[in-house]
Order: sequence, then structure tokens, then C-alpha cells
Amino acid sequence: MAIPFLAVIVGGVGVVGVATVDDARTKMNRAKEINRDAQRKADAAKARHDKTRKSTDDTLTNLGKTKISIMASSMNDFVENYKRIRNVNFNDKVGHEELRNFNEDFRELQKASFNAVELAKGGVGSIAAGALTAAGAYGTVGALATASTGTAISALSGAAATNATLAWLGGGAIAAGGGGMAMGTMVLGGLVAAPALIITGLFMSSKADKALSEAKSQLDEAKKYAQDVKNLCTVMEAISARANQIDNLLNDLNGKFRPVINQLATLISNRGTDFNYYSTYERDFVHSAVSLAKTIKIVINTSLLREDGSLCDDETQHALTTGQKMLQTIN
Repeated sequence: MAIPFLAVIVGGVGVVGVATVDDARTKMNRAKEINRDAQRKADAAKARHDKTRKSTDDTLTNLGKTKISIMASSMNDFVENYKRIRNVNFNDKVGHEELRNFNEDFRELQKASFNAVELAKGGVGSIAAGALTAAGAYGTVGALATASTGTAISALSGAAATNATLAWLGGGAIAAGGGGMAMGTMVLGGLVAAPALIITGLFMSSKADKALSEAKSQLDEAKKYAQDVKNLCTVMEAISARANQIDNLLNDLNGKFRPVINQLATLISNRGTDFNYYSTYERDFVHSAVSLAKTIKIVINTSLLREDGSLCDDETQHALTTGQKMLQTIN
């Protein structure tokens, strides 16, 4: 018996419809797989970013604590002792030409150490985290010297607020950009089922093509995001490394500074406050104490970051070299 022509058409349509549905399902499954891959890449990148950001923030905060602690303790003690000495003269001291403008440096140290003491009255740990981060990232002596006692914290925090790099240290721009990326998995639950198999198949095929295209686009976004985070983490790791070096150097310098301050106090107690009556050895000692204080000031006042958030590598390297030379001189 011959098969009616209409039946052949209907049967053929059914086969096309099933094939189209299978192809659509394959594409949809592929879209889901790509989306999951994109999500994994984005999540891994964000986790790395968050971990590195916290580590960098902690490193800068620790450096900020070190800077303010030294200014509020050792440097303040040095200032209190040194200001008692009268008629200090650097003009006839060969090799200490850089100290001839120390009077200006000393005035800045007086203001900065006073404000550091006020800032740390409740303990360094009580200082606002943002201020400590900024103190680690920026030159601290100048910020403290120009701030009044009541605005020392806000002055430091204000410096941080103007810097792009510290924006992401606080969880800003990069994290927000990542969170705004559409990495959700494609779902089919929202599609309305059509009554005819061939219509359903064609509808699904059309959406599947779009889903697959969007999934590939999102994977490209995830890869770009991951690369951006990788680049950013490299910068943060470099900042952390420099901050740790500066922190270690300051602690080493301060370890030498404390006994020098004690000896300075003993000298004043035993020999009085007039530099003109000091022996050559005692004058040399005063010069050396001032030179150490100035070196510490230089290191503390060196900014790790520029206004655009980039690392001040040349400046920090100069500070490290200056500090290491001083340690070698003392040792």
C-alpha cells in the first residue's frame, strides 16, 4: 500500500525536528559547559585578587605601624634630646655636608614626631586602618608635619583616598568590575514549549546559537578579567615586596637608633648642652646621631606609590640603598 504523500512530509518534518532539537541540546550543553568554565576562571581570578589584595593591605598597614611607632617613640626621644643642645655646627665637618641644612629637617621632625605621639596615644593599633595603610604607602613625615594634631589621621586617610591603587586595596574598582561581569550559567527553564516538534526544534536552535555565542563571549571576558587580575597581582606583589624591605630596614635602623639616643642623653647629662664645649669625639658622635636620624627620616618619608598608583621603584631603591649604607657605617 502506498504511503500517503502528506504522511511522508509529516514524517520528514518529524525527523528534521528531532535532529534540530538534538543539535540545539548539544549547543545548549556546550554553552553551559563554557559558562561553567568562564565562572571557574572568574572565581579563581577573584580569589587570587582578594588574597593578594589583603596581603598587600596587611603589609602596608604593618609598614605604617612601624613608621608611626618610630616617629612617636625613637624619633620623638631624639628630638627631645637634640633640641637641648646649643650651638651645634656642621659647617666644619668633612663628610657631613648633607647635614648643613639639618635645622630645616629638624623643624619638620619636631612637628611630625609630636603629631605621631598624639596619633598613637591610644596605641598604634587603635589608629584607623586606612590611615595606617596610607602611612605605609606614602611619605609619612611630611604628612604628619603639615597636619595639625586633630587632623593627622584625616590627612593620612585623605592621601589614600586620592590614590587609585589604594582604591582596589580597599576593595574598589577592580572588584566592582569583576562583580559586574555576567558569568551566570545559561538555563532553559524560561523557554516556553511550542506545541509542534519542528517549531520547538527551530526555536531552541535559534536560542541555542545565541546562548553558545554569548557563552563564548563571556569566556573571553573571563579570560580578560583573569589576565587583568594577574597583572594587578603582579603589581601588588611588587608593592608588598618593597614594603617588606622598607619595614625590615626601618626596624634594623631603629635597633641602632635606640642606643644612640640613650648615649646622646648621657652625653648631655655629663657634658652639658653647649656643643662648643664638646670634645672632637663627642662632636663626631652628635654628627653621627644626626646623620642616623636624617637617614631614618629619608626612609620614612619615601613614598612607595605615586598618585596614579604605580610603584615608586627608583625612589624606594634609593631609600633602601641609603639605609643599608648607614647600617654598614654603624656596623
